[in-house]
Amino acid sequence: MLAILLTDFVVVRIVQKNLIQDRMQRGEQFIDEVSKEFFKNKITGQPTITTVVTRLMDISYPEATYALFTVKEEKSLEFGHLPPDILVDIGKINRDSVKNNDRRHFFLGKTWGVFWTQNKYAVITKPYLKSDSAVAATIAIKLDDIYSNLRESQKIIVFYSLANLFVLLFIGMLRLSRIVVRPIHRFIRLTEDLRSTDQFPDYPEKRDTEFSKLSNAIHRMARRIETDKERIEESLHCLEKAHADLKKTQKEMIRAEKLASIGRLSAGIAHEIGNPLGVVLGYLGLLKRQTAFAADPSGKDYIERAESEINRINTIIRQLLDFSRSSTSDKQIVFIHALIKDVGQMFLNQPLMGNIELVYDCTATKDTTHADYQQLRQVLINLLINAVDSIAVSSNSEAGKILLQTSDIEASSENAISQSPTVELTVTDNGTGIAREEIDNIFDPFYTTKEPGKGTGLGLSVSYMIIEQVGGIIKVNSELDKGTAISIYLPVSPEL
Repeated sequence: MLAILLTDFVVVRIVQKNLIQDRMQRGEQFIDEVSKEFFKNKITGQPTITTVVTRLMDISYPEATYALFTVKEEKSLEFGHLPPDILVDIGKINRDSVKNNDRRHFFLGKTWGVFWTQNKYAVITKPYLKSDSAVAATIAIKLDDIYSNLRESQKIIVFYSLANLFVLLFIGMLRLSRIVVRPIHRFIRLTEDLRSTDQFPDYPEKRDTEFSKLSNAIHRMARRIETDKERIEESLHCLEKAHADLKKTQKEMIRAEKLASIGRLSAGIAHEIGNPLGVVLGYLGLLKRQTAFAADPSGKDYIERAESEINRINTIIRQLLDFSRSSTSDKQIVFIHALIKDVGQMFLNQPLMGNIELVYDCTATKDTTHADYQQLRQVLINLLINAVDSIAVSSNSEAGKILLQTSDIEASSENAISQSPTVELTVTDNGTGIAREEIDNIFDPFYTTKEPGKGTGLGLSVSYMIIEQVGGIIKVNSELDKGTAISIYLPVSPEL
């Protein structure tokens, strides 16, 4: 459109200039004809110059709006009407032309042209000399009809320009759509279909175009992003694992510090309380043998109750002492299945197992571990006692069930110890379960969910310490009102 407008502007300017020049040339020809007629009529006695000029202005040169002739013998003659917007002295110009014998032309007035205001009149002055006579003619030529005709032509040009514009726009849009828009939409579809694990697809165009280069660049960028993403995911996984290990280590350190504190406390308690309690038990034994107390049932009952409570204190002290010293017994190969059978047989004869079914599911093919048999036995007894107590206070007290289960853990499993073959021992009950917010605290010393007087909170702490000493792991999975599963992972040792 800009090219068309510029072309139109240049063409209009050229045509306008040529039209004005043509009109001015005809004006000079008009002056020449009038001058010739003047001398011709003067010799032959034909009509006067007034008749000649009037006829020529009406027929040959109607564009002349005003003419002034200065004749040496007849002075000045005016024809037509001098436009009021011509503010120069035409007579003086005419006389100077005769006097100086020079030809002049200039432009006057203002009117609206084609694109902006232009000169409205062209003024031509030309002398004509012959022997001793002279004629000087000045004519004012109107130019606004030239501008008017050119403006009329602009309507056709504007119509053509708009038609050309729409045609070129249509063709250009089709071309642009084919070259740019469609490839961009294709790129958009490709990127929308791209998934996080996919590679950016190749651009289907085979030509060496900017879009094919862009496709190759995006393809390389997508591969780099995918590679960096994998590295970031791997680093994030390592950081998450390190964070989990740090939290686990922090918990273990806190628990170890608690155990160490209890150990130091228990050593002092054993020394300060153990001996006096032994003396008290001795005196109570002497009292029971006296005749007066033997004949008094209530006195004898009081002594037996006192002995029971002191023995309970002794039991707590012995449990506390387990924190203050590590096991000095020699470790040996322990058969887990034999241990389960031994402890299970012992519990079957207990009255507290009356409404509880003990179920075995020992599927582990490798059930040997290197540990202290009595300590592992103590751990299993503690777990069974806790399971029995949980069932007793649950809605399943009349239909309790305890599952003793073993299984093999492959070295590649996340539960494997030191990426070595591992045996898993799980004790599962259908008791009351443990609340989620309490699971992290059940291995802390003196923490118990049992009613006051029914638990010391040391059983699981001692069990945790024993399993840790043999290089094992103990985990808890529990849901409130559905039951608890405590799993022990022990490294497998080959049979000797």
